[in-house]
Amino acid sequence: MGVVRPYIHKRPGKWSRQALMLYYGLKDPETPFYAKLPALFALIYLISPIDLIPDFIPVAGLLDDLVIVPALLAISIRLFPRHVREASRLKADRGARKASIFIGIFLIVLGLLLIGIFLLGKKLLSR
Repeated sequence: MGVVRPYIHKRPGKWSRQALMLYYGLKDPETPFYAKLPALFALIYLISPIDLIPDFIPVAGLLDDLVIVPALLAISIRLFPRHVREASRLKADRGARKASIFIGIFLIVLGLLLIGIFLLGKKLLSR
């Protein structure tokens, strides 16, 4: 019997690799415009104030964003030509480690910046 690993550990790495794959695929000049459209619609839907279910509705308002946007991005990846999809997958696999290091450094710097702003604000308000 083999060791059964929980499925949840595989998802975060898969999402970051797919995001990088989408980035490289959208950047590729051989990607047709029709493959870029679902990603564009996902971006517009994400930043648009108009939603299918308004965001002020407690759970359902955010749940539609969590379903529609990833679905549109997955459609966009499936519409990439096969050679673009494979090339972007290879680039994403190579770039995933660099991206995780960059994200870690970014979060540390952001945390230090927020602590600095908090301490500065506390000092200015105590006067």
